[in-house]
Amino acid sequence: MIQKLLNIDRRWIFLFIFVGVAAAMLSPLPLPIRPSSDVKNVYNTIESIKGKPNATVLLSFDYGPGSEPELQPTAISIIRQCFRNNIKVVGMALWPDAVGLAQAAFDSVSRAEGKEYGKDWTFLGYKTGSVTLILNMGEDFHGAFNVDYRGNKTSEMPVTQHIAKLGSFDYVVTLAAGKTIDGVWVTYAVDRYRIKLGGATTAVTSPDMFPYLQSGQLNGLVSGLAGAAEYETLVRTQGSATRGMQPQSAAHLIIIISIIIGNTMYFVQRRRDRRQSVSGNEETRS
Repeated sequence: MIQKLLNIDRRWIFLFIFVGVAAAMLSPLPLPIRPSSDVKNVYNTIESIKGKPNATVLLSFDYGPGSEPELQPTAISIIRQCFRNNIKVVGMALWPDAVGLAQAAFDSVSRAEGKEYGKDWTFLGYKTGSVTLILNMGEDFHGAFNVDYRGNKTSEMPVTQHIAKLGSFDYVVTLAAGKTIDGVWVTYAVDRYRIKLGGATTAVTSPDMFPYLQSGQLNGLVSGLAGAAEYETLVRTQGSATRGMQPQSAAHLIIIISIIIGNTMYFVQRRRDRRQSVSGNEETRS
């Protein structure tokens, strides 16, 4: 029995994971989701500016379709929180393939919350330059973006006419799959223009952000699918991240159980081999 478990065909493991994930998707069980302090910091910062005249948050969509499952739920939750608190939202993109994702997020939430384009929110679209663009926004916002994605003049729209430069935003949140947080926003915007910056990243990238959290250059971080689910908990909306955590947790549980069983069988087999070796030596001596 022990040898069979130690030499089990890995395809059985894949089958167990498939069954576990399928079961979690078809018959989901409510799992407790406890928001971390880093996620709460992003949420609480936005909550702290509600009621402020012309409170405005800048969202930078710096990811592509490959990172949509992890970052899109966070974008939707942040937009929803802002709209519910009558906070204006301005979106932009440092990645060209983020444009469609940003539009989808804004369109779905604005319809649900009854918010008006140009008054409550706008999307500036993608503009090349990255570092140069951030520096230009820091000095003259309307010079960097004289029109939005639809061709409206930013100096005339109620949502942006009060924004003079990057520091005019009450909060900046970048949702990044690459190096735009540490390579662009932290390096060229936080200390230079004294902005308050929050971030959302894929799970594989989030460890690289910890030094900036410790230094205070990032005041909060939403990490991967788990972080997105935590944010959905805070805004009291069960979205795709919360639903996605259930099959992901099932897969992790099966992998952990497999590791425990495999290691247990290994040590049992090793102890048995040692006993057989000792008894064999005793027989040889006798």
